This record gives sequence, C-alpha cells and structure tokens, in this order.
Amino acid sequence: MLDFSYCNPTRLVFGRTAEAKIGGLVAAQTGVGGKVLVVYGGGSAKRSGLLGLVTASLTEAGLEVFEKGGVQPNPRLSFVKETAEAFRGEAPAAVIAVGGGSVIDTAKAIALMLADDPKADVWDFFTGKRVAEKALPIYAVLTIPAAGSEQSIRCVITHGETKTGVGAECIRPKAAFINPERFATLPRTQIGAGLVDMCSHIMERYFSATENTQYVDGQAEAAMRTIIETAPKVYEDPSNYDAWCQAGLAGSFAHNGYFGMGREEDWACHAIEHAISGWRESITHGTGLSVVIPAWMRYVAALRPARFEAFAVNVMGVAPQETAEKTIALGIAKFRTWTASIGLPQTLEELGAKDCPTEEIARRCCGAGTVGKLLPLAAADVAAILESAR
Repeated sequence: MLDFSYCNPTRLVFGRTAEAKIGGLVAAQTGVGGKVLVVYGGGSAKRSGLLGLVTASLTEAGLEVFEKGGVQPNPRLSFVKETAEAFRGEAPAAVIAVGGGSVIDTAKAIALMLADDPKADVWDFFTGKRVAEKALPIYAVLTIPAAGSEQSIRCVITHGETKTGVGAECIRPKAAFINPERFATLPRTQIGAGLVDMCSHIMERYFSATENTQYVDGQAEAAMRTIIETAPKVYEDPSNYDAWCQAGLAGSFAHNGYFGMGREEDWACHAIEHAISGWRESITHGTGLSVVIPAWMRYVAALRPARFEAFAVNVMGVAPQETAEKTIALGIAKFRTWTASIGLPQTLEELGAKDCPTEEIARRCCGAGTVGKLLPLAAADVAAILESAR
C-alpha cells in the first residue's frame, strides 16, 4: 500500500427531502443576502418541479438567485465561458448545479472561471498550463446517478474535438443533495449508461498494480456487487426507491477518492472513451465505456491475472475454474452479459461508431505518451483494443 492522505469534505444530504434543505445550508456557508448562480440542463429540471423546489429553498433562506439552463451532454467550453461572462458582474457567491454529471462539471468550470483573473483562459487548467487552486463554492443537486461528480475533484469539458478534465480540491462540491425519488423518471438508456459509469469509477481504481490493499479491495468489490446486483431492479422498475438508494449511494462514493486510498489508479478506459466521445459527441460516456472496458480487460488481464481473477470471483460471482485464464474469461463474459442486460452496446458497431478511425482516436488519446498505469498503453495498444471491439 502507498502512503496517502484522504479527506472528503463534501457534506452528503441523502433522502426524500434532500433538495429542500439546500437553502439553509448554502446560506449558512455563504451568508444571508448573497447571490447564487443555479445551472441546469434541459427542461426536465423545470417540468419535474425540482428546479422550483431548489430556487424556493434558496430564496426562502434569503439568497438572491440567478438561473442559467441549457447545459448539454459532453458539456462545451463555449457554454462555460458564455455563462461565466454573463454573470460575472453579479458577483455570485456560489454556483449550484441541478442535474447530472454534465451539469455539475459545467458548474465546476464556471466556478473556476469566476474565481479566476477575468483576462485568463480557464482552458489552461484543462491543458495543464496552470494549476487550479481556487473556485467559487459549488453545490450539487443530483438528478442522474452516474458520474459521481457531486463528490469528486474531477471536471471534464469538451472543446472542439478535445474532451479532457482537470482535477483539483477546490472544485470538490461543498455539499451534494441526493433524493433517489428523482431517479424514477429516468429513461432506461440513461439508467444503463449511468450504472456502468458508476461501476467504472471503482474499476479504474480497483485494477491497480499496487499490492497489499485488501481493505480497500474488499470495499470496492462490495460496492461493485451492489451496483451490479441492484441494476436489474432499477432498470426494470425505475420507481424502486430502495434499490436506487443502494445504487445511488454506491455510485456517489465511487468517485470521491475513497476506493483509491493507498493505491495507484489506472484510468485508461476513461481516456480511451473520452477520445471516442470527443470524436463523436452523440456517444454517451457510460455507453462508450460498456464497449471499451471489456476490450481493455481482455488486452491487459494477463499482466495481473490475480486481480482479474479476484474480480471474476468476488464481483461477478464466477466459480473458480481449473485455470486462472478460464476464470478471468468467464468474469469478462459475465460483465458483458450484465451490460447487455441493461441495454448497452457490446461493440463499436452497436455503439454507432462502426466508422471509428481507431488509429486517429488512439493518437488523440495518447498523444506522444501513454495512458493507464496497470499497463501503460501507447497509441498502438489503444488502436489494438479498439480494433478488438469492432
């Protein structure tokens, strides 16, 4: 196990009345009479009444509220810049996201920009030219359990065909509000993609070369099992509140750093998928991951057979076979069966990316270097993984 320091200061407000508590908490932290910017996506936040509940709670707590809707999936830098400039003069004290990962990531980028020098370029944080050290306070009211951005230090934004992220403690939300009742109206396409996204955040940490991490391994395996076992319940009956409580809680903790304690993390699958959905914006992140993850597993499993065998047995419920290779193969097959059962594609063709230029995507993904830590992947490796997923 590696040395580590872990702190997750995000307050988690969870349950049927979670969103009604936002006003008092924000006012207590930013001060009564302050201004807040509420960012959301499409019309569903309004139609469901959630946006109204949130703004009413904020107003009743003595806060002045400004609203901005229109965040799209794979959120764009142009929207971030337009919104930040439009509201800079109002000097908001906090940014509040009402939505899923795209909305929360947009709010994080806006919070970075509003705390930055007006003459500076916020994109510098995403390209590594500058280090993000300050942002306005961020609060997240979750509507789609998937990205885990409500507790994470990560933020992913798209600019042109480049989809990349920044990680900084200053953009970890001050509080996250999760009411699993809000997930009951999600379409099955979003449910399936979200469940794989949740699981992937744990997998990127679990598949590590770091040894002697038994405690965190066990916690990660339990969380992945919870997501996988509750998936058919919420997929077939999105109104199943109790099942959503389990999946939603596991998914929120999946990306807050807990499962990465004391270990090196991989993140190759995310890098590959970001390159794919940067190339074709219509591809949902979790949907792309459902194709990338099994292909990646087949490519790298021989390097760390013990870890992949443990995944097969302890997470996917495979009975140990006469060889590790057979156990691992069954584990990967069961993972694919699971993703298929929740409506997700198994190949690039099913993903709508039959024409994927694998070598170009691989170059975008790796640049002149490599991605991943379990097995550092050069562009040729990524291209081979993508070809195997056709």
